[in-house]
Amino acid sequence: MFRRSLLTAAGAVGLTGLSSARSAQADTLDEVKKHGTLMVGTEAAYVPYEFFKDGAIVGYDPDIADLMVPKIGVKAKFIDTQWSGIIPALYAGKFDCIISAMTITKERAEKVLFSMPYADASNMILLRANETNIKTADDLSGKIVGVQLGSAAAGIIKVFEAKLKAAGKPGYADVKQYEHYPEAYQDLLNKRIDAVVNSRSTMLVVMRDAPNKFKMIGGVSDITAYFGMAFRKEDVALRDFVNTQLAAMKQDGTLAKLQEKWFGATMETPNSVPDVLPS
Repeated sequence: MFRRSLLTAAGAVGLTGLSSARSAQADTLDEVKKHGTLMVGTEAAYVPYEFFKDGAIVGYDPDIADLMVPKIGVKAKFIDTQWSGIIPALYAGKFDCIISAMTITKERAEKVLFSMPYADASNMILLRANETNIKTADDLSGKIVGVQLGSAAAGIIKVFEAKLKAAGKPGYADVKQYEHYPEAYQDLLNKRIDAVVNSRSTMLVVMRDAPNKFKMIGGVSDITAYFGMAFRKEDVALRDFVNTQLAAMKQDGTLAKLQEKWFGATMETPNSVPDVLPS
């Protein structure tokens, strides 16, 4: 159901060589127009951004793509891909871009070209509704925290733990990393862990779909994070096309309507990638 956002060091191996090989090929936007299909990499396990329903990949991200691609006379095809290898797969030519609720981080921005933000990815702390011992992020000291393997949250909680230790507090009792976030949510309910860290927009849906079971607090990062669509570094024309479409959807209210549909609330996002990014 849910998930994400750090590419492992192993996954980054070979990107430079793949990029160089790709740059000699035709412009990707022209190739997409020629073939009639925008191939999109995603991990379809992150409600409500992208997930399987009745055998099809649906969600906020597919809805956005389906509204954009007719502008260039093509269709979008989403390709389910393991999250830890999604950027290497992009450079290997498995698809044309990544639209998969990818948090714009400093590390990733060195590897891919990001679109303007289109959703809030700020990380929050999910707790059991009856939790009384954790009132602020500092109270995670000595607790067991759950995150998805390879997610932005996995990196953010390391930074926050360093701050705890610098303040003279013990770090976490343990950090459990899961292949997919639903396993973490279930372990939280079963009291195997004390908290889960993930994006705010996703947590809103978790709480909506499981009323009175969870609550949410903030404080793990003082940097606002955002989701962006990712492209190979040389695919400026394709990125610019997407930015033009996203800007128009923000201006005419289309994006806000999709956010209401999938999240039950709207999100303000800037029209450019922020200068300061989470690690």
